[in-house]
Amino acid sequence: MILKTYQLYKDSYSNHPKEIWQLVVLTFINRVGTMVLPFLTVYLTTVLKFSLKDAGILASAFGFGSLIGTYIGGRLSDKISPEFVITNSLIFSGFLLISLQFAFTFNVLFILILTTSFFGEAYRPAIMVAVGNIIPKSKTGRTMAFLRLSVNLGFSGAVVIGGFIAASLGYKWLFWIDGITCISAAVFFLITSRNWVKRIQTDDEKKQQESKGISLPPYKNFNYLLFLAATFLMGFAFIQWFHSVPVFIKTQWGFDERYIGTLMAMNGILIVLVEMPLIHSIELAKKINYSLIIGLILVGLSFLPFLLPKDLILCFVAMLLLTSGEILFMPLNSSVAINLCPENKRGEYMGWYSMMWSLTHIAGPAVGLGFVGMFGFSTLWIFVGFILLISIIINLKLKKSFV
Repeated sequence: MILKTYQLYKDSYSNHPKEIWQLVVLTFINRVGTMVLPFLTVYLTTVLKFSLKDAGILASAFGFGSLIGTYIGGRLSDKISPEFVITNSLIFSGFLLISLQFAFTFNVLFILILTTSFFGEAYRPAIMVAVGNIIPKSKTGRTMAFLRLSVNLGFSGAVVIGGFIAASLGYKWLFWIDGITCISAAVFFLITSRNWVKRIQTDDEKKQQESKGISLPPYKNFNYLLFLAATFLMGFAFIQWFHSVPVFIKTQWGFDERYIGTLMAMNGILIVLVEMPLIHSIELAKKINYSLIIGLILVGLSFLPFLLPKDLILCFVAMLLLTSGEILFMPLNSSVAINLCPENKRGEYMGWYSMMWSLTHIAGPAVGLGFVGMFGFSTLWIFVGFILLISIIINLKLKKSFV
């Protein structure tokens, strides 16, 4: 049993091309400094004293910038290269993150947050285009899990360190660290990506794309639009864990940033330990459909503990449920998005896919925290459950497209 488990771990990490390893290192450098976004809503409400409604609108500015940035980032990845987009995204967003600490008024903060996310989020479709240019379709799930591993390994350290820094030294240091790590990641990538070679698409891949009719632009591909809708609904629910849930844990249950950071770190550590071999096994067994549905169910269940009386243990139970659902859903959802793309429109498709996640950054904080202001946290958790139910129904309808 031990040898079998060891072999599974070994297989899941083996035979990745050097370009993917470089993307993994790049992502880790970037994410280990990600300290602003996880604590942005708490910073706006507790340090700058904005209301929940105003904080939600300001947090949504991140989504508006992201919406534009991901679309343009995807198109530029097709027209120029994903490498160009990744490098410039990291450089500009790094300097803008540093400048955010000097903004205090609503209007200035809104513009700066929007601009920062515009440049920073152009990175997302470019990364996925780069993966699609390098990796065959049969291995994209494992590759996305590998990238997510670096995200969560870096993020798990960032939120713990960020939480303690915010609570003890002050929030200004979060902006400096986040910005400097972005710029450092850009320098690393600029050096390592000089000799990349794009993979040639196989005849079988071309025939499979033609048979599914996905040479259409994304806005004319009905199944892809349904897939995007299901992704958006999941994203809306998931994003509550970065805005509504931290505010709830601090203001309603009385646990400060150190506990919030520890919860986020637990999420990252579990993903690092479990996700790669599990996704590798799911891809080999061709159980992608089941994984997506079970993942959605578990994410929905993660909000139920917050309907119960205050208890720190319930926070960890909720995070365990969320993490389990995230592991089963997220990398394979990204894999499906990549695999449904025609090669000559990969950037455009990835731009639309990333735009759905950007929309969650718009609707998630504003609707979520606004909903709380009118109806309370408990009603929000129930509403999120219904949202995820709709996503499950759509995914069931589209399950044949995910094979």
